[in-house]
Amino acid sequence: MKFRIGIAGYDLWPHTLAFIRVLKDADFCTIAAVWDEDPEDLARLVQHTGAPGYTDLTEFVGSDIDGGILTVRTSERANVAEALAGAGKHVLADKPMAMSVADCQRMIDACAVAGVSLMSGYNFRYWKSFQLMKQIWDSGELGEPHHIYCGYPTGVPSRTEEDKSLLSWWTDPAASPGGAWFTHADHAIDFSRWIWGTEVAEVMADMRNLRHKDWPNEDYGVAHYVMEDGATLLIHSDGISSGARSRLDLNVYGSEGGMMFCWRPRATLRVWGAPSLGADVVEYQLDDSWDVAMGAMTRAWVEAAQTGTPPPQTGLDGLRVMEASLAAYDSSAQEKRIRLRHIHGRPGETRGGATL
Repeated sequence: MKFRIGIAGYDLWPHTLAFIRVLKDADFCTIAAVWDEDPEDLARLVQHTGAPGYTDLTEFVGSDIDGGILTVRTSERANVAEALAGAGKHVLADKPMAMSVADCQRMIDACAVAGVSLMSGYNFRYWKSFQLMKQIWDSGELGEPHHIYCGYPTGVPSRTEEDKSLLSWWTDPAASPGGAWFTHADHAIDFSRWIWGTEVAEVMADMRNLRHKDWPNEDYGVAHYVMEDGATLLIHSDGISSGARSRLDLNVYGSEGGMMFCWRPRATLRVWGAPSLGADVVEYQLDDSWDVAMGAMTRAWVEAAQTGTPPPQTGLDGLRVMEASLAAYDSSAQEKRIRLRHIHGRPGETRGGATL
């Protein structure tokens, strides 16, 4: 029997529509219900899925679903996750997981008490190119971790696919924990933790409003992280770049070689310093897309829920990404480095109050 999924919220609509596209005809699940407290947004969900729609959250979580995918605005995710868990439903929290570290912990606790699966939805782990990068890195040929660079310039998501206004919940600090930098930077944080298997220890960041001076959230940001093992991570992301499509450059450097990924005009991965691949420099062009990654990620969540095994990305993964992301905003606001945990080989104190 197919796993019955509920889509909880239209707000994160680019991801919401990607989920719908890949799940409508999937062989492992069916979209059995949709929910949004806004009647107009709910109508969009019903139109796209043909599934029964609910504006009442209690009715939605009590409907004939096995689990829910959270694509509602970030400020509502902890509440919706708790409602799903309380009804015995599994939870896939698309990124970002919640507004705060405390809210992430609320979600983890609620799902643990209910005995349901909680997975944080960072789809970079399911891109074909990034899975190949992980495989190559784990071979050890590229040496020790040195540096990761992520450049993710893009535009700001509009209110809906029809309403192109930019002032929306995306730019509201009461509904989103960050602005244009945060929108994509958390992907790079999770990717770095995943490929290297280490945590963020320190950050120095700068968040600004370069074009949209009246926005309460930033439209540009850059953050320099140091990982526990001393390797570094530099993330630039913004919402002011021209063009209808995002550009993504993600490079991983080791002490003996490295990998460079570029998404446009075609997903291309170049690897050097791995002799087992057969040449000094090897190039791959894989068929990568958001839809393929979102489908693979959802399948992994469903399999974990059905087998009772831990999901590939846990709630703790989502919490750690949130911790590192919010530390960048603290750094920018305070104009100083923020230390989260000890860097091996360097003396220093952990940050007071951090979840370690």
